[in-house]
Amino acid sequence: MNWRKLSKNFRKEIVRRGRMSQLGRTVIQTTAAIREPVDYYHRRHVAKLYNRQHPSNCMPIQEGYTLLPTGSLPGTAEVVGICRKLFSQKESVIQSMLSNPAKPHHRSHERKGSFLRDLLTDEDLLEFPKLLDFALAHPLLSIITNYLGTIPNLNRIDLVYSIARPTEKEHISSQLFHQDPEGLTQAKVFMNIFDVDKENGPFMFIPASDSERIVAAIRQQRRKQRLPNKSRYQDEEVNEHGGHKALVQLAGPAGTTVVTDTSRCLHAGSRIKPGHFRLLLFLQYCTSHEKAQSFPSERFRSDSVRWLTLRRHSATR
Repeated sequence: MNWRKLSKNFRKEIVRRGRMSQLGRTVIQTTAAIREPVDYYHRRHVAKLYNRQHPSNCMPIQEGYTLLPTGSLPGTAEVVGICRKLFSQKESVIQSMLSNPAKPHHRSHERKGSFLRDLLTDEDLLEFPKLLDFALAHPLLSIITNYLGTIPNLNRIDLVYSIARPTEKEHISSQLFHQDPEGLTQAKVFMNIFDVDKENGPFMFIPASDSERIVAAIRQQRRKQRLPNKSRYQDEEVNEHGGHKALVQLAGPAGTTVVTDTSRCLHAGSRIKPGHFRLLLFLQYCTSHEKAQSFPSERFRSDSVRWLTLRRHSATR
C-alpha cells in the first residue's frame, strides 16, 4: 500500500471539501498561517508593497480569471517563438505519442497520458531563460499578486501537448470538468502556441462565481440521489445548472492567453478531434506548498519579490 499517495489524496480531499464553506476556508487559511507564520505574513507584506508599485485590477476576485488577447503581455511573440522551437526539438517524444497510442482495451487508454504530455525539462529552462523571465515579468506577475494578495510560489513552467484519444466514446481525467486541489487559490496561465479552434480542444472554464454555485448545486443533487461525491463533473451535470451559458473557451490565434484560478474555476480541455493537436505554454503559481520544478534562480537572489517566488524550489538554495 502506497501510504504517501494515500496521504496526498487525503490532504487533497480535505482541502476540496473544506473550501466548500466559509468556515472550511477559514480553517484552511488559519492552518497555513500557523504552519509557517513568518513566511505566511512576510509574503503578504511584500505583496502589499509590490502591488502598490504595480497595481492591477484586470483579474476580479469574484470571477477568478482574465483573458488576454495576443500581444497583451510584452514578450509574447518571442515566447511563442521559443516554444515552437522547443516543440520542434521534442520530435521523439511527440512521435512516440503519435505512433504508439494506447490500445482501446488497455488500461493506460483511460489515463491522462494517453492524450496529454508535458514536454519541458529543467535543462530546457536553463537553455531558454527567457521563459522564466516572462513568468516573472511585472505585466504578468502583478496580475497574479494583486489577485492572490500574496507572493506565490512559481511551481511549474511547461509546454503541454495534447492529441486526440484513440476513442472518443467518453471524456476522462482532465477532459472532465473539475477544480484543482492545490490550496484555496492559485493562478494558472495558459497561452496558445499555435492557433486554436474547436477541433484543437481549447482550454475551457467557468468563472469562479458560477463555478461555486454549480458545484454546490451538483453536490446537493448528488446527496439527494445518494451518489458518491466525486471530484469530476459530467457535462450533463454542469449544463443542468447553467454551465454551458457561462463557459469561456481559450480559442484564438497564437499568443492568446488566460490567467485563471483553477482551484475555484471549473475547467476542462484537451478534447482534441482526430488529426488535430494543441500546444499550450503552462505556468502555475501556488499559494500552497506543492511538488515543483527546480528553477535556475541565482540571478534573482537580490530581487526580493522574484526570489520569494522561486526560493522554495530554487536549484541553487
